[in-house]
Amino acid sequence: MPDAKNTPVAIRLLTPSTDDEWKHAEALITELKEWDVRQSQALGFAADEVISVFYPDNIEAIRRQSIQPDGCLIIAVDEIRPVGCAAFHRLTASACELYNVYVRPSHRGRAIGSTLLQRIRGEAKAASYDTMCLETATFMHAAHKLYRNFNFQVRKPYRAVAPRFADATIWMECCLLEELGAG
Repeated sequence: MPDAKNTPVAIRLLTPSTDDEWKHAEALITELKEWDVRQSQALGFAADEVISVFYPDNIEAIRRQSIQPDGCLIIAVDEIRPVGCAAFHRLTASACELYNVYVRPSHRGRAIGSTLLQRIRGEAKAASYDTMCLETATFMHAAHKLYRNFNFQVRKPYRAVAPRFADATIWMECCLLEELGAG
């Protein structure tokens, strides 16, 4: 029997436009938050403080921020179900923030994260942003590798967080005007 993880699966990328598609986006974002909270609790952070500091927006706010050209949210869908997402919203006239990058554990290792990042970068570039910024947690090692493959470099914080979160947060950015390398 073939290994299900290595079996090629066609992935469609879509921008949510129906209530059902937004419910799928909300489910993916909720899974990301729950995973992040579990990982953060191992570092001594309480669930409510992780949510309030790093996930302050509800799905309605995310929907408002994800309206083009200022923002965008993309869902990756296999044959029948959503398996990942990525979004950006405006920080300044020339910079946007990448956030809610997530691929379900059952679909990791299939380049879905790379596919999402390629598309979301293209959308941000088409929206005339020069720079894409992000914040990530120190324990998100696979994400760091993915971001480095897309030319993200460590930078200074672009927003204030409580000092107790500073050592657990990595800030990164990339220039959207540069072409991607082979990664």
